[in-house]
Amino acid sequence: MKLHDNRWMGALANTRGLGDLRYKRFGITPEPEVRSKLLEGKYWAFAVLVSDGISSELSDDEIVDLARGSPDPKTAAERILAFSEELGGEDNATAIVVPLAGWGRIEGPDKTKELREYRRKQAVGSERQRRM
Repeated sequence: MKLHDNRWMGALANTRGLGDLRYKRFGITPEPEVRSKLLEGKYWAFAVLVSDGISSELSDDEIVDLARGSPDPKTAAERILAFSEELGGEDNATAIVVPLAGWGRIEGPDKTKELREYRRKQAVGSERQRRM
């Protein structure tokens, strides 16, 4: 059981951002809000798009640390998905890693390595993990 329910009017999951014809009269339309931002000054290495099945399991820092240092975007996405599954994630999970101009140039410490190891050990044999 989830601690909170992200449903609009008790029926439509908020994550259905592209709309639903049944709820068009209530303002749920397939017209997304689009914003753009010019990234200047630094090399930006990648952007990671994840579903709530990932973001409800992993912190932003964990996602970045799992993706950084991967040889390619596919491997980065697979590492994110695999760790979420290891923890026994119950929701559907999607991760897309988009390489940007700085791909492979950005390095840094793995700030969440110890946390991930601890979480991995805590999940081993748990009821949640056995359900997977």
